[in-house]
Amino acid sequence: MPLWSELTHKQFIGASNNTEVAVLVTGALEAHGEHLPLGTDTILPEYLAKRVAERTKALVLPPIPVGNSWIFNTFEGTVSITPQTLIALYTDVMRAVFNHGFRYIVVLNGHGGNVSPLQLAAQTATEQSERVVIIVNWWIDLGEKARREVLETYEGHAAEDETSEVMHVRPDLVDMSSAVGGRVESRFRVISAAYREELYPSAVWGDPKTASAEKGKVIMEAAEEELVRLIEELERGVLPIKH
Repeated sequence: MPLWSELTHKQFIGASNNTEVAVLVTGALEAHGEHLPLGTDTILPEYLAKRVAERTKALVLPPIPVGNSWIFNTFEGTVSITPQTLIALYTDVMRAVFNHGFRYIVVLNGHGGNVSPLQLAAQTATEQSERVVIIVNWWIDLGEKARREVLETYEGHAAEDETSEVMHVRPDLVDMSSAVGGRVESRFRVISAAYREELYPSAVWGDPKTASAEKGKVIMEAAEEELVRLIEELERGVLPIKH
């Protein structure tokens, strides 16, 4: 199925009559060490969304490529949006999609800082109707078994997992000669503007040096299959819940 933004008005009417599922990608623009592109959190879920568009009837919206990246504000290239702005934006987009008759929105989220704004927006957007928003934090919710099988080190920000995935999807954007590891642990959740760079040394949490395109391929293929199954179930009116 062509992407939402590539359809004409007339084509959109026909395509939207054939599905109740829309896919929304949410990402970020922030530092990912010295070896990964700033748009990593958008590039990866957008890749999966485009694969879904090729295999299902679901309509894929253009990605929202910026998010709440407060923790990386001290690193050059980061563009961070406040949670309040994101909540308003996500809510408006969700409502607009539902106004076209879609029953389900699958949010394919690529960034942890977007989780709370997405949840609050979904609550508002669905409160007065039977519409459904399903938030898929793809780096956690998809490909879990594949990750356990191939990864040698901790998952994390610009770590082995994320680096492997970008090496598979966009190898031209990865500079492994600049890859360095870094990881800080704490029993508690520490939040402080004064310690942002100490919490994420070099904008990395993990060790990217053991990454490979082969590992990324295994993870991305598994994630794609799980996402396609989810959308196929939604097309049949089956929610991903168990009693």
